[in-house]
Amino acid sequence: MSEAIVKESSTLVQVEDLVIKFPVRGKGEKKFITPVDRVSLEIKKGEVLALVGESGSGKTTIGRALVRLLTPTDGKIIVEGKAIDEYKGKALNEYRQTAQMIFQDPFGSLNPVKTIESHVKFPLKKHQGYKGEALDQKITDLLVQVGLTPVNEIRKKYPHELSGGQRQRLAIARALAVNPQFIVADEPTSMLDVSIRAGILQLMNDLKDDFGLSYLYITHDLASARYFGDRIMVLYGGRVMEIAESKELIKNPLNPYTKLLLAATPGSESQIDLTNMTNEPPDLTEGRQGCPFVHRCPLVTDLCKEKVPALEEVEDGHVVACHHYGSQALTF
Repeated sequence: MSEAIVKESSTLVQVEDLVIKFPVRGKGEKKFITPVDRVSLEIKKGEVLALVGESGSGKTTIGRALVRLLTPTDGKIIVEGKAIDEYKGKALNEYRQTAQMIFQDPFGSLNPVKTIESHVKFPLKKHQGYKGEALDQKITDLLVQVGLTPVNEIRKKYPHELSGGQRQRLAIARALAVNPQFIVADEPTSMLDVSIRAGILQLMNDLKDDFGLSYLYITHDLASARYFGDRIMVLYGGRVMEIAESKELIKNPLNPYTKLLLAATPGSESQIDLTNMTNEPPDLTEGRQGCPFVHRCPLVTDLCKEKVPALEEVEDGHVVACHHYGSQALTF
């Protein structure tokens, strides 16, 4: 098994040039699409990295690769100083205790024939070895921590007897049962009523402090990314467009795609007119050229069509991939 040393002691997750390809059915020559194309990222201990982009940008694919539900085509995923690429059997099972995932659909991720108690009991017994009274007390403690009360009533119910918000709280409790260090939260509030989304995000934030967790928070909503994320990474067409601290990115977006995302956020004060913007999806075919946003960007030039923009650090911690990020025309 190969190993790599993390550059900083505070770094928990490090991704280097991640590539994920999927075959496309068709006649003749076998073809591929590349929903994740040379993505690198870093998540420090106790940090929330918000991964933002529209549907199809590659966010969930990256999240699934980090918890080893997908095998990358190329690149490295390093967690706690070790490359996880070759984890199998017992090593992969042990890694499940380090990294967990909260899925977008809380009902689809739960077993409909198992009680709420059973969902939490199994990982506590298998991964942490709880038994008897200690197991029963730990189940109670976890349900209380995620706000599923009264416990004696809730623990005997089934998932269909809970509200959407309660089911997501159960999914969070199940993830916590293995005592992870890192959680991929894949749009955990997008299928919930607006009135309860803030409560789930606040719960996740409280648990971050209580359990010393790090998160990859996947979302299409820049408003929640600013609220929950320490840093924001903007993704489009499987490529990184911009990275910065949350407040900095919202205040000073440099990439045209980031500006358009902000303009589309409810309550935005942006003066950008979105009515004539095309909604054409990005080109994900293998071997594509140029910037992935070239077909929708109002600032496109021949250079954009021919050359992929490199990620450049414009200011301390603020990185952008755009040939024209310094142009005054970015106020379009």
